[in-house]
Amino acid sequence: MATRIFAFRASSGEVFEPTPKELPTYMADPDVNVWVSLDQAGAAQRRLLIEVFQLHELLVEDALSVAPTPKVEVHDDYLYLILHGLDVERGTGPLGDAPEEVQTVDVDFFIGKNFLVTHHRVSMPSLELVRRELKRDPKPLAKGPAFLAHRLADLMIDEFLPLMERLDKEIVAVEESAVKDPDPKLLPRIFSLKHTLQRLRRVGIHQREILHRLSEGKLPYVPKKARPFFRDVEDHFVRVMDLNESYRDLVSSSLDAYLSMQSHRLNEVMKILTVISTIMLPLTFITGLYGMNFDFMPGIHWKYGYEMAWAVMIATAGGFFFFVKRRGWI
Repeated sequence: MATRIFAFRASSGEVFEPTPKELPTYMADPDVNVWVSLDQAGAAQRRLLIEVFQLHELLVEDALSVAPTPKVEVHDDYLYLILHGLDVERGTGPLGDAPEEVQTVDVDFFIGKNFLVTHHRVSMPSLELVRRELKRDPKPLAKGPAFLAHRLADLMIDEFLPLMERLDKEIVAVEESAVKDPDPKLLPRIFSLKHTLQRLRRVGIHQREILHRLSEGKLPYVPKKARPFFRDVEDHFVRVMDLNESYRDLVSSSLDAYLSMQSHRLNEVMKILTVISTIMLPLTFITGLYGMNFDFMPGIHWKYGYEMAWAVMIATAGGFFFFVKRRGWI
């Protein structure tokens, strides 16, 4: 469904779902808190945001398009936030031999005095869960738009923690493979992890700052009683970012270990080839010397010259081999 509307009336304590045409009436009622959830960016949604909620056209344009990074804007009648959650439609982690990089998706929040408007482009389990919860327990909406925004943000951030556990297991497996079996297929997995962690870091730097501002009371439309709840969300996200930084170091170490092992294996191959070339060099000299077409050469017409040549070459090769072996070169 493109548009879902939930309203809570304080006097009766009931939650109901008005139609878009009824929204202006309930928006003007101070006894009613409204949550509008949009999951499409059509003309009807654009008209609703501009005409009913009196949002600026440029902000509506931003909200209905893709935002690569979180941000916050303060306006006279509302607060505009963009937070990022995990995109469950395109996978939530690089697992297996064919890793899929983590993708994030932006969720737009318009927080006003008695309304909350959210917009998301893909399926968000956290939003779906809150929709179901409101029918049983309207407390977040009853407290106010900021508390409902906290509930949504809290569930979005909590989805990152299982992802970090999965990344931890993947990184441990990559580390072990980099040392024990540095197969060429491992390199795409390492770079996939690096891209994933870099993407989370790029999003997390901005998102952590926004959550901090929400928890410190530096933004309007976030009442004092709601700040500790946002501080708890910030703590969870700081933990995610700390894990992300440590994982980036581990992945870089894994890449260094992989390249070192590949270099070591190459050196081993080159060492064997060098030893073989060294052993074959005197044998090539002997065969080349006695392969020259001269009639008068020492031993050229000797009855046992062929056998002697073999004996000399075997003895020479054996001597070089034991010399190299004794020096520990092979």
